[in-house]
Amino acid sequence: MKNIITSIMLAFSVYGFSQEKEKNDSIVETTINALEEIVISKKKVLYTQKSDRLVFNVENSIVSEGGTALDVLSRAPGVVVSQDGDLSIRGQQGVAVMINGKLTQLSQKELANYLKATTSSNIKQIEVITNPSSKYDAAGKAGIINIILKKPNTSGLKGTAFTSYGRGRKNRTNSGFNLNYNKDKWGVFGNYSYTFRGEEEHKKFNQVQFTNQTRQEIASKNHQTSITDEPLTSNNFKVGTQYEVSPKTNLEVYVDAKIGRYQNMADGTNTVVNTANQPIFDAITYNDSKEKWFDYTYAFSGVHKFNTEGKNMSFDFEYETSKFRSNQFQSAANTANATTVNDRRGYIPSQLKVFTGKVDFVNPFKEKQSMEWGFKTSIKNNNNPSVYEYYDNNQWLIDFNSTNHFEYNEQIYAAYANYKYQLEKLNIQAGLRTEYTAINIDQKTLNEQHKDDYLKWFPSLSLKYEFTSNHSAHASYSKRINRPSQFDLNPFRFYDDSFNYSQGNPNLIPEITHAMEIGYAWKSNFMASVYFNSTKDVFTEVYNYNPDTNTTVTTQINVDKSYNYGVNITNTTELNKWWSVNTLFNVFENKFMGNVLNSSTIDPIMTLNVSVQNSFTITDTWKAEGNAQYQSKSNLGVYQRDGFFDFSIGISKQVLAKKGNIKLNFTDVFNTNNFYIKSVVAQTSIDKRYDLDNRIATIAFTYRI
Repeated sequence: MKNIITSIMLAFSVYGFSQEKEKNDSIVETTINALEEIVISKKKVLYTQKSDRLVFNVENSIVSEGGTALDVLSRAPGVVVSQDGDLSIRGQQGVAVMINGKLTQLSQKELANYLKATTSSNIKQIEVITNPSSKYDAAGKAGIINIILKKPNTSGLKGTAFTSYGRGRKNRTNSGFNLNYNKDKWGVFGNYSYTFRGEEEHKKFNQVQFTNQTRQEIASKNHQTSITDEPLTSNNFKVGTQYEVSPKTNLEVYVDAKIGRYQNMADGTNTVVNTANQPIFDAITYNDSKEKWFDYTYAFSGVHKFNTEGKNMSFDFEYETSKFRSNQFQSAANTANATTVNDRRGYIPSQLKVFTGKVDFVNPFKEKQSMEWGFKTSIKNNNNPSVYEYYDNNQWLIDFNSTNHFEYNEQIYAAYANYKYQLEKLNIQAGLRTEYTAINIDQKTLNEQHKDDYLKWFPSLSLKYEFTSNHSAHASYSKRINRPSQFDLNPFRFYDDSFNYSQGNPNLIPEITHAMEIGYAWKSNFMASVYFNSTKDVFTEVYNYNPDTNTTVTTQINVDKSYNYGVNITNTTELNKWWSVNTLFNVFENKFMGNVLNSSTIDPIMTLNVSVQNSFTITDTWKAEGNAQYQSKSNLGVYQRDGFFDFSIGISKQVLAKKGNIKLNFTDVFNTNNFYIKSVVAQTSIDKRYDLDNRIATIAFTYRI
């Protein structure tokens, strides 16, 4: 079925390109803004392809309504989300995430929880920036995803209220509002959202341990299953004010709070059999992880215009404090023999404090020339005392092999300059950014310290040449860095269950990437590009199985280098007044080089990613969407991911004098967007299958105040 649907969607795309008319905008939705007695109608595109980024106008998407930020990202063309919420662009991991142009400081797990708790109704746009200029942080080897939240700016009292209900294997709800009031020089704004996300996942984990690396003789087999119940509840709010000090100066202050809790309850089994296929260990398992977080951000920013020629200065200061708590409990009852497994529990608190400040200047010093320059400081402290205990002889005892008090301090000081020169047909942008990083790791339990500091330079260059008003070519280059997070470096154990745990590696060093791209564009309808990325000291997830304890340890190491290269094509087509299509083709390959678990190479895989977005205007008040995404088999370091397919549909109806909107959508209709990975390296074969809770029916209502 999925192959038939894919073929149909591709046929639509090819037909659409051949029938393209001279129109610049497609995948449209007409929006009406009333200004007293004047009504202005304009068209908005669902996707806008620029030379350095793809802009996804989420507010125009029907199937995105009623979901979360992570749901929306999973359907953004070129973006893939793993089962743990890890993001990749064009098949490459290591993505920096910004919220309203500000880099997040959360770990992967904390970021995944935050994105799950952020309703899509609050999102205006998502920018996928594959080759950022030196003005942006150098973080993120694969590029940057910038999530732009809604913020009304019209005069008087304006806003929206929204609510939605969804059902997959569990219930999901979102409700909230956005309000804005402006009068004269003052403005106040605020928003609140409540999210409940029920989720149930089915997991299977098969592992074969061989007697040696030739993998001719099996030593043992391990089979694990689990069904999870993962309720997540969050309350997010933001309140702030703006003040126009003068016609040239504006100031803004706000407080942003994210408060939530998440629980993962898993009932499962764990069976180990010998070469004769006889069980030597057979356990019924139960795992319960309770997480809570309290995250507060206090921000002060402003813009000052020196003159009417575009010379200005902006500043932004933020202080973020985040408290994260995780309480874990694991048990396993062995029925195969007398071997017992002790119950375990863990207390894993974490407190993050981050101060960031930046000042940016724009200085046009000639008619077609300008210089952007600025400074940024980031100071981070993460305190992570963790305690693990096991139950033995009717008492809880501290597990000193797992317990650890870890404190991480990081300081980054950056400066950049970005030069722009506009000739008659050639646009040049060249920049240089420098970042000094100082890290201090204090493992207090072991009384060990690790310090490191380094200065890195990050050049960037982009060229755009316009042959005519409809035809142009572009080329770009940038150097980027992907630093290991404090959790990647922390050697404490984080148990998924009694037999699987992950562990940080304090010896990880940053990845350095050189990214290049060259492309051609016709109007705003068609763009093709070829890209090549080279990365040194690549992060790769590896695992080690201990047959004596039946435990698998997952950690990360640095591999010598990797190459990511491919071809990217986007096409925007309006077939007629009621049907528009946007198509993205991406063919890429990842090649890893270096010793990984005594294996010198990992076979590269040529991967195809296709996304086809269809928009239908049925009547003036009825709209519909049918969107499909397919990705063939790919590799993620030592793992190989199976292909997956997603087909989602939606329909919307404007009501209440077009101030209200009712949307019904059905995501992952065929339940084919799952996460299946496997790996055969050294003496071990691993097969993990995650049947995700992605097939969701949602009804949503939005009302404009």
